[in-house]
Amino acid sequence: MTKGAGSRVNVSSKSRYALMALVELDLRTRGTGQPVRLADLAREREIPEQFLEHVFAGLRRAGLVAGHRGVGGGFTFVRQPDRLTVLDVVRTLDGDLRVDVCTPGECDVEEREGAGVVWRAAGAAYDAVLARTTVADLAEREVQLGAGPTYQI
Repeated sequence: MTKGAGSRVNVSSKSRYALMALVELDLRTRGTGQPVRLADLAREREIPEQFLEHVFAGLRRAGLVAGHRGVGGGFTFVRQPDRLTVLDVVRTLDGDLRVDVCTPGECDVEEREGAGVVWRAAGAAYDAVLARTTVADLAEREVQLGAGPTYQI
């Protein structure tokens, strides 16, 4: 295997955990729309609950999920999972994505180097993949792979 084969993209823990929990929320709310407790999402996906509270606060402020208080409370989607893209989640939690190939103050060099166009194209391709992949797509993939639980009524 050559060096670089099987490359990975580094995603923040916030985005990674958010997507794991949102997939779980999608699987649990399919057909019911009933709120799911954050503690249940955290336990099922083995995510520290306090960290997930922080993550979901950001998602709630951005209008991606809604929190419901009281008995039977929890979280539901504001934007349906088939309309909520991975890019929406990542940008909400991490800001705009970009491919960094220069140190601060040297980015004008990137404009003069031939490879600069490659780095910009790589960033655009990364955004495009995240923009066309939804939370529902990820949940369906887990179901197909048998990786996630299936909830049926």
